[in-house]
Amino acid sequence: MTSLLEPNIHPILVHFAYALSVSAVISYLLSRFPPTSKWRDTLAPAADWMLAFGAVAIVLTIAAGFQAYYSVDHDAPSHVAMTTHRNWAVPSGTAILLLAIWRWTNRAKAAASLFVGGLAAAAVALTVAAWWGGKIVYGYGLGVKSMPVVTGDGHDHDHGNASTGANATDHDMSAMTKPDAAPAAHDDNDAHHGNEPPQAAPDGHDNSDGHHDAAPAGHDNSDGHHDQPPASADDAAILQIIEAIEAGWEDGSGTPFRTHFLDFEGARYFESGGENTGLEDLVVHHVEPEKTSIPDLELNVSNIDIHYEGNFAWAVGDSTVQGTIIRTGEKLDRTGKQTWLFRKVDGAWRVVHTHSSSRAKR
Repeated sequence: MTSLLEPNIHPILVHFAYALSVSAVISYLLSRFPPTSKWRDTLAPAADWMLAFGAVAIVLTIAAGFQAYYSVDHDAPSHVAMTTHRNWAVPSGTAILLLAIWRWTNRAKAAASLFVGGLAAAAVALTVAAWWGGKIVYGYGLGVKSMPVVTGDGHDHDHGNASTGANATDHDMSAMTKPDAAPAAHDDNDAHHGNEPPQAAPDGHDNSDGHHDAAPAGHDNSDGHHDQPPASADDAAILQIIEAIEAGWEDGSGTPFRTHFLDFEGARYFESGGENTGLEDLVVHHVEPEKTSIPDLELNVSNIDIHYEGNFAWAVGDSTVQGTIIRTGEKLDRTGKQTWLFRKVDGAWRVVHTHSSSRAKR
């Protein structure tokens, strides 16, 4: 039964509870102002039966809803949405259930105006609950086993279900988005950048991992992995942001993204045909699940070229993505391109948009 009704039976029952309850209200209202007496004679008993069946469905739906509430994987934002849905659904459903019981015991009489009005109000509240139910599925991805797969050379990889409640399938590691000034003297010789986002690198900074492209002035470049030293303080700041983002992807850490990204309504981050809408969507449903899905992820960025237009800047570069997808065992070895858009806000560069794509090495 579990395999046929994943993740639970609540989504099936809720449609009967809502449709029967609302249909009953409409039938009661129409029966009070029928064009012919025949309509009244048929609509009134039909409304009674729909309300009775709706009440049964509500009992089953609420029971299944509580089972889903305590069993479906979710994160903090979706938990708030789930609780809001529950707080609308239980009172409105209970009201309809009580009204149905009262009506069934008095069905020999015509439905009173007070009864119809109360039922209509409960149905409106149930509609709000239904809206929140759709929101937690379509807005937060609760109970969704997998997202649609984008085919072709675009999307970089599919690393399976995310433990955060929404699935982070099929996305490009180069879709980096939100860093700020990173800690100084960051040690990079672990090849995964540690758990802290990198920052300006002082003289003698160890860069033996070869993950960085350009280094601040005075940086030891004897390893030959860097393209050229930054020509200005702005170059150094932007390179540090990109380095921090790179570390965040590899470590599954949202800190550099929340630090360096300009969080604003309408923000969108593209990646080989897919996208994340808003900073929280990017961090919670894309960056953070990455470490679990691809624990050995390595993202390298090189040949970074930066351009300026006043307080606006954009950087483009080459990227490589390597790692193993735990769910499928697939080995990733991809190359691609990345673009970062920046805006200087209060003297600091912030990421406002990213676009990336990659494909398997030929």
